[in-house]
Amino acid sequence: MEISLRRSGLNRQSVFGYSCGRCLVCCRFKTIHLNPYEIARLSKNQGVSTTGFIDRFTTNGGTVLRSKEDGACVFLGAEGCGVHADRPLVCRLYPLGRHVDFLGVENFSLMECEEGCRGTFHERGTVEGYLEEQGAADFLRAADLYLNLLWSLLEVIKEQELEPSRYETVLDTVRAVAERPEGGHDLSWIDMDRALADYSTRSGATIPESLEERMRMHIKAVQTWAE
Repeated sequence: MEISLRRSGLNRQSVFGYSCGRCLVCCRFKTIHLNPYEIARLSKNQGVSTTGFIDRFTTNGGTVLRSKEDGACVFLGAEGCGVHADRPLVCRLYPLGRHVDFLGVENFSLMECEEGCRGTFHERGTVEGYLEEQGAADFLRAADLYLNLLWSLLEVIKEQELEPSRYETVLDTVRAVAERPEGGHDLSWIDMDRALADYSTRSGATIPESLEERMRMHIKAVQTWAE
């Protein structure tokens, strides 16, 4: 689906406000990319392991949330989002898009809403205020941590003189590192529960209870693949 932009180059201080009309139009025909933190949040919401969640609710090796045959998000019900408290970052940001470059410079773009959308724009707030309203802080922090993981693994690719243009996502980058002859790891890295169990077995480390600590151990586990 082609995305049209209304504005680009916004920052957290830019004037912006949006009120959802609960029309559910934006919950259809979208490609919702997931990172391991978001999968872990959603799996807890559904009372399953990350392994079970990936099998039941995702495609593309766990990186994309599954859609129903009519194009609706797998969690969209008659009353709206069935996982609203743990919805992914991209859903929280809508109709904003967030972009971060390799220097950590952040900017936002404003997308055109779909035909029939009943959401309304206003100028009584800022992008920063909107992020707070949407409870995005933990998700933004997780996104940045996994993006930093991507950059560090790209350095491994660079050092080994592999072609970096082939690796456009964290999953692609981990694949390039994990499939090195000396690596020997499978691609269960996006499955936090499975990756942590493997890391715990290899290192003897105790898997923590809190999701924040589990995420940081998960990132450390994946980084060991590049050593």
